[in-house]
Amino acid sequence: MLQSSPAAILAAAPVRPLVVVVAVLATGLAIRRLVGGRLTTPLRRRLLLGVPWGTLLTIAGVWSVYLFVQGAYWHSALLVTPFRTWSYYYPLGTLFGPFTHGSAGHITGNLLGTLVYGTVVEYAWGHYPQQRGASSFGSLRTNPFARILAVPLVMVVVGLFTGVFALGPVVGFSGVVFALAGFALVTRPYLFLGALLGNRIIDLVYTALRSPEPTVGGSVQYVTPWWANVAIQGHAIGLLAGVFLGTALLRARSERPGPGAVFFATLVFAVVQGLWAVYIPVGGGRYTLFRWLGTVLVLLLAVLVSAATLYTDRRALPNFEGGWPSVAGFALIVGLTALCLASVPANGAAIGPGDLPENGLEVRDYVVTYEEDVSNAYVDSMPLPPTAQQNLTESGVVVASADREIWTVAVSRSRLSLQGTATVVVGGVGWRETVRVNRTDWSVAGNDSVYNVAMAREGGPARTVYTSEPSTFEGHIAGRNLTLRPVGDEFEIAVRQNGSTVDRGPIPRNMSSREIGGLTFERNRSRLYAAGNGTRVVVARAGN
Repeated sequence: MLQSSPAAILAAAPVRPLVVVVAVLATGLAIRRLVGGRLTTPLRRRLLLGVPWGTLLTIAGVWSVYLFVQGAYWHSALLVTPFRTWSYYYPLGTLFGPFTHGSAGHITGNLLGTLVYGTVVEYAWGHYPQQRGASSFGSLRTNPFARILAVPLVMVVVGLFTGVFALGPVVGFSGVVFALAGFALVTRPYLFLGALLGNRIIDLVYTALRSPEPTVGGSVQYVTPWWANVAIQGHAIGLLAGVFLGTALLRARSERPGPGAVFFATLVFAVVQGLWAVYIPVGGGRYTLFRWLGTVLVLLLAVLVSAATLYTDRRALPNFEGGWPSVAGFALIVGLTALCLASVPANGAAIGPGDLPENGLEVRDYVVTYEEDVSNAYVDSMPLPPTAQQNLTESGVVVASADREIWTVAVSRSRLSLQGTATVVVGGVGWRETVRVNRTDWSVAGNDSVYNVAMAREGGPARTVYTSEPSTFEGHIAGRNLTLRPVGDEFEIAVRQNGSTVDRGPIPRNMSSREIGGLTFERNRSRLYAAGNGTRVVVARAGN
């Protein structure tokens, strides 16, 4: 009978996360003892039982979409592609895009932000009427339960707004998170700054629970710039939408926060959240960052937002006749309108049957294949003027669907070259299927690699969908040179002498040899040797 040692039991037990939990609870008790009821009394005065119920309902809804619509409850590989905001001609993506996510880390970050900023927003909104003598249940407007339900309802409306005006195929609740931040920073700037710091603390505790004691080292990874994965236009329209909603609440209640506090809160948030990262893709997995322009814009944004909160005229929209606060508000309206209109051409993308790749795996309405240096059909299909066309070329695993207006590189050539394998998930509401992708390559000494790319559906046979150009060994052996080229799912060696092909044959299997064109080829695991006239050299190495 096997018995575990105390040391093994201790190592298997979640001791370190428990220590973190105990530390958090002890800190909470200590703070409560130090400040007494002053910590929770303000929450109970404005929120039912001191709890932001509307925010929690929203979090539960978004989490349910992640688990049951995207399939995270059953599968480790998440279904994302059909839920992006591809086009106005594909309303499913427009509706689901703001409420779906690309990964566990993506949704975790957004929901933590929703919890922190949403609590500030709900506190500013309040579950109870703020007017003297008003009864909590005197009308629907003052009913605490109605006011609670108004919070997730407005978040859904803002989410749909960011989905309709999203620039390109984006996904995620971050537009709403930025709207919550915009609302909070103009209504409760000091509390918002505390929440901004609190969000970092909560993130630290969450990370300590999930990965309490990692051991890491150097590794080779394919990494794109972090700012190239940020939907900055969606974040900006969300932030401005929240600023306008918060300013409307201030005007309705005749409240005016300190402009200095609003300026500082806006500037800190814009810098911390990377709203300065203005960039454009230039093709081939490369991006150009306009850091100078982004710096100017965040400074201007902070000035305009702080000035706009001083405009208290309830009877008119901001204009050029009401002083600087009115001009600032008008400028923000123009900015929001411009950001929204900029997305309209991109959302007019229409993928036709002629835009689909010809050689690929068909999975219902999808086509999955591998291509190199091909024009981006999604960008080409946008109704843009000729001067705005970028002629982007792409390389990698392509996923396309004419029914869903989808054409995208799901896995780049560089990433597949580094990793060797990839998994692509396609599907829709209620169904999904996984396509396995494998790249096999030989690195020819002194020249480019040769490779093929094969794909297979779940439970189906693999099929080669792409083969590279041949590659020639840089030297000569016994007066001969040799060329490797992919042929279907295998690789062939062609031996040439005096400008003509002498013989050709497949690469020998592992730990075996073969004579081709007067040369002996021997394969030893990942190395391919060629020998002739007493010379034996490595001519190629197997990659993935």
